[in-house]
Amino acid sequence: MIDTIVFIGLLLISYFLGCFSTSRLIAKYFKSLNIYKVGTGHPDTQNIYYNVDKALGIFAGLIDFGKMVLYLAVIDLILRYLFPDIATQNHLLILGFVMIIGHCLPVTHHFKGGRGIFTYIGFIFYFAPWPMVIVALLGLLIIIFFKQIRFAQYCIVLLPPFVNFFFTDSIDFIAKLFLAALLMGIINFVVSKKMGEI
Repeated sequence: MIDTIVFIGLLLISYFLGCFSTSRLIAKYFKSLNIYKVGTGHPDTQNIYYNVDKALGIFAGLIDFGKMVLYLAVIDLILRYLFPDIATQNHLLILGFVMIIGHCLPVTHHFKGGRGIFTYIGFIFYFAPWPMVIVALLGLLIIIFFKQIRFAQYCIVLLPPFVNFFFTDSIDFIAKLFLAALLMGIINFVVSKKMGEI
C-alpha cells in the first residue's frame, strides 16, 4: 500500500518537474523576454536558439537533458534504498515518460509546452546511453549538413529502439523503447496541432 502511495506521489512530482519550463525561465532571466511572444511563440529550445540566442538555446537543451538524467538517477537511488519493490526499470520508465508529458503538455502553462526532444534524449540516454549517443550524433549531422531539423527530430525519436538491437538481446526492453517512441510521436503530434502546424 505504501509503495502505491509513494509511486502516485512520484508520478505527480515527475509531471510537475516536467512542467518547469527551462526555455521560459532562460528567456525571462537572461533577456527579459516572454517566450510566448517571441518567434514561434513556443516555449522550446528551438525557439530560444533561432529567435533569442543560439548559446542560450544550447544551454536550454542541455538543462532539459540534464534535468531528466539527474532526476532519474536520484529517484533510482532513493527507491533502491527505501522502496525496492518499485525500484524497477518499468517504474523508472513510467516516471521519466510522465516527466516528458509534463514538459510537452504543462498544466501550469495552459498545456502549451515544448516538443521535449532534449528531455526525451535524456530519458533514452539514461536507459540506453550508447544507442542514444549514436542517434543524437546522426541527428546533429543531419542538421549540420542538410539543415533538416524536423527530420533530425524524427530520427532522434524513432531510431533508438532500432539501434538498441546492436546493444542488447532483451526484446522486452526494445519493445519498451518502441512504445516510448510511439507515445513521443503522439505527443509531438498533439503539440504540433496546438501550434497550428497540422
